Amino acid sequence: MVFVFWQGIISIHQRAFLEALAKQPATSKVLLVVAEAITPYRKDMGWEVPEINGVEVITAPAKGEIAQLVSIYKDAVHIMGGIRVGDMLSTALDECIRHKCKLGIMTEPYNKEGIKGLLRSYKYSYYKLRYARYIQFVLAIGRQGVNQFIDHGFNGEKVFPWAYFISLPQTVAHIDSTTSDQRVIYAGRIEENKGIYRFTEELIKTGAKNYTFDIYGTGPDEQKLKQLIVTNNLTGRINCYPFLPHDELLKKYAEYDWVVLPSSGKDGWGVIISEGLLNGLKAICSNICGVSWVIKDGQNGVKFDWSEEGSCKRAIDTMLSGKNFADADTISNWANATISGEAGANYFIKIIDKVYAGKGRPGIPWL
Repeated sequence: MVFVFWQGIISIHQRAFLEALAKQPATSKVLLVVAEAITPYRKDMGWEVPEINGVEVITAPAKGEIAQLVSIYKDAVHIMGGIRVGDMLSTALDECIRHKCKLGIMTEPYNKEGIKGLLRSYKYSYYKLRYARYIQFVLAIGRQGVNQFIDHGFNGEKVFPWAYFISLPQTVAHIDSTTSDQRVIYAGRIEENKGIYRFTEELIKTGAKNYTFDIYGTGPDEQKLKQLIVTNNLTGRINCYPFLPHDELLKKYAEYDWVVLPSSGKDGWGVIISEGLLNGLKAICSNICGVSWVIKDGQNGVKFDWSEEGSCKRAIDTMLSGKNFADADTISNWANATISGEAGANYFIKIIDKVYAGKGRPGIPWL
């Protein structure tokens, strides 16, 4: 079977899944068509354009080329990275509908906050009426993604929970701490929606001293965060560093015990948590993050709810206690079996078998 993925960029978050899918016995070809190779935003975060082995990549096709690709692969399964997201995907969607192609959607939840969120809600209600009849399956990233599609009236039998399934090229042996401190890492934008300033405030309020917290990133809250650290005389215990190239970041995880993602605004998944878990780290994150679905409290981490007073502090207290969690090997082995590229490829083929061959609905890998 041929699978054609239409996406915005060549994403490092999709590489492992696509490579694993290309190796599946049921797969004859995987084609990735992108609007551009990479965005400036991702370059600033230390990304490079990844090579995806076993996958044919086409970048920035013209409108006529898009029509030609769909015509050539009219019998393939086409998976769109959203509904009418940009010119290329919109053209491809229209062509797939015209050719009556097998068609699926893979997408994060939209941000439903504020006036723009209300307008997006109206838009997706229209999309349901206009396009649902042509879409055989939806790979909805995170619990919020699943709920949004069902709330807009999409058939729940066609909506499948999805994740960013990633694999690490190699893991560095975990470096044991020489102290009892809990070593915590965050990597990402330093901005309000990521909740990192707010989380740091909560961490400081505990008055605890048995931790080091390293923050890799930049953003509009950077100077405010640095001033908070200085004001509380915590330089050396809480540290801010520039973004690392992604390959270097992957090696850094070995030096930590916990990975944090305290998002207070829309966060479709949160791959830093997946990367940490695959390296055997425990995770602490807000329930806004799609990846919070894979966190099993007391085993591989702890979740908190910004809307519940004291929830973040209780989670931090649990983290700093360092007790009653699985060890690094157990966490890493579990993650490789459930949220790796190979796990995602196996799950995807089962979804395809359910949709087009009438087989049973597959279980969610991480549950």
